[in-house]
Amino acid sequence: MERGTQRTLVLILGDAVFIPLAYVGAYFLRFGTLALFGEKFSPVFLAMTTAGYLVVFYFFDLYTAARDARNRSLAVRLIPAVGVSAVLASLLKYVFFLFPIGRGLLVIANALLIVVLAAWRMIGFRIFRMIGKPNPVLILGCGKGAAEIADLLRARPQDYALVGFLAEESDTAAGVGPILGNQRRLSEILDAQEVKIVVRTETPGGAALTAAEILQAHHRAVEVIDVPEMYRRLEFRIPIDYIKDESCFLQTKGFALADNLPAGKIKRIFDVALAGLLFLAALPLWLLIALLIKIESKGPVFYSQRRVGKNGTEFRLRKFRSMVINAESAAPVWAKENDRRVTRVGRVLRALHLDELPQLWNVLRGEMSLVGPRPERPEFVSRLEREIPFYALRHFVKPGLSGWAQINYPYAASTKDSKEKLEYDLYYISRMNLVFDLKILIETLSGVFPGRRRRR
Repeated sequence: MERGTQRTLVLILGDAVFIPLAYVGAYFLRFGTLALFGEKFSPVFLAMTTAGYLVVFYFFDLYTAARDARNRSLAVRLIPAVGVSAVLASLLKYVFFLFPIGRGLLVIANALLIVVLAAWRMIGFRIFRMIGKPNPVLILGCGKGAAEIADLLRARPQDYALVGFLAEESDTAAGVGPILGNQRRLSEILDAQEVKIVVRTETPGGAALTAAEILQAHHRAVEVIDVPEMYRRLEFRIPIDYIKDESCFLQTKGFALADNLPAGKIKRIFDVALAGLLFLAALPLWLLIALLIKIESKGPVFYSQRRVGKNGTEFRLRKFRSMVINAESAAPVWAKENDRRVTRVGRVLRALHLDELPQLWNVLRGEMSLVGPRPERPEFVSRLEREIPFYALRHFVKPGLSGWAQINYPYAASTKDSKEKLEYDLYYISRMNLVFDLKILIETLSGVFPGRRRRR
């Protein structure tokens, strides 16, 4: 289990203890006794309430363990998260247990909870820093790949400690950091620095390790990985600049499942079931959204475009119109954040992802999936396939209503942006499964809550 996941679980377990204790403490402060607490607050209610708080806290991004508890954004996220949870707890008590929580008790319990959770995070993060000894990493080489990995490691001091580089003295001009010696000193340096991970680079100064040297490292319980694998762990994307050929992708489990009939049927059942429920649940919103669009500007309520789907087939994607009429009077234009062509209603729709609701119909028709690479326009695809290596691989799977690149990167407004988004898409396809899909859908939904931000 990764350290970040371990820290998150510790935070969740702590919250799960403090949430019911806050109600116990508030009841005692309010009435001076706990004699009737069990009658007013049953274990079932406390368990349901605690689960509700934890879900809301996740949506308000309170489980990003890497963040410093002293960050001002903690209060920005913690106070409204507790407030929303308090309202939900009150409704739960009244609707399902037929007895309201007293206003005084509710205020005291949640005021206590804010103080306790803030203190818990301050103490918890301090403990994480004290006992969470970072993994020492040695980089073999000092070229471009080595420098990039070094920068990523330095940005995560809580998890990794860059001990230095292994290269020839003639390569010191690269200036990427401390060069501890050449490859002949590998065993000595592994022992002296207690190295846990060796990153091999294929750039100048990054000579390949021999089988004997790799075996020496394994005997010392040292992992030997390459630049793409380190990128996967640190950035959750696959850097195409360091990939030699397509075989690197095609051998992964996700790409193997792309045309697997049973796996495809399971994903399709998941898509249809969830998209059908969402489609029906959102129908009352359609009339309201259509009315707001028509009030603000003349023109159609819906907007459709040709997009490229699985295996390069084209289909018509539909959205609620969020831009002015004739937003593209000439050639196709990249969409971007803070686009001036977006209407006032359109900004709200985009912020809440409501403009995407009609694409549920594309999912039900089988042209899209709930999760996958976002479908691109044919005019852009033809150009991007010429300019970006491996771009066509994203068409191995159906495009998605949301995707891993979508929640990790803003709008692609250039070839460079499209290249980086492709790296996230390839990471998704290589690890594609229903659990990952569910995680992406939850992240997409939670993205509309205050305080949430993209991973990058």
